Amino acid sequence: MTAYKPLRLLAFDTSLSSPGVAVIAVDKRGKPTIEALSHVKPDVKAPYALRTNIVESWATLFIAAHKPPFEYVVREDFHGMSSAQNYPVFAAWAGTELAAHKFGLSFDKYVTTTKGGRKKTTQGMSQSAIKLAVVGKGTATKDEVAAAVRRWTGYDGEFACDDESDAAAVGLAWLIAHGLINTEVAQ
Repeated sequence: MTAYKPLRLLAFDTSLSSPGVAVIAVDKRGKPTIEALSHVKPDVKAPYALRTNIVESWATLFIAAHKPPFEYVVREDFHGMSSAQNYPVFAAWAGTELAAHKFGLSFDKYVTTTKGGRKKTTQGMSQSAIKLAVVGKGTATKDEVAAAVRRWTGYDGEFACDDESDAAAVGLAWLIAHGLINTEVAQ
């Protein structure tokens, strides 16, 4: 049996309306487990600046409570179709980045190779790539994502909202894509 390096990963499902976060630990057998989950729901009628500060404060408190080190800090990539879609997500990214920076942490970039052989670097994995890695289909529903997270991790607690299971899926997809978990033990 291959020995895996025990590690901890911090994963964000980032938005200004209801961001989620998960801490996933991997043991020496390559089995991922959920150590912690959280989310926050800022008032969607509040100005973006206030909501960004709330996200930063929530993320700061979460990271402080769950004690780094984390070998990886990851998030889902996002490509909206307009500035109206992009701005709130990028503002939430800024809030979580400011929180992470306070602890000497930075978000890991996601690198893929295109069909032409070029390296492409993004801020994280796409939503469809996350669902494909964790569920097996890129168009999975929220319920399918939550069920798959439970299968991978053995988690039997409650998800307070979809954003918590989505954050766990972001982390699991990263671990799967980088060969950091034992897919035979995990499922």
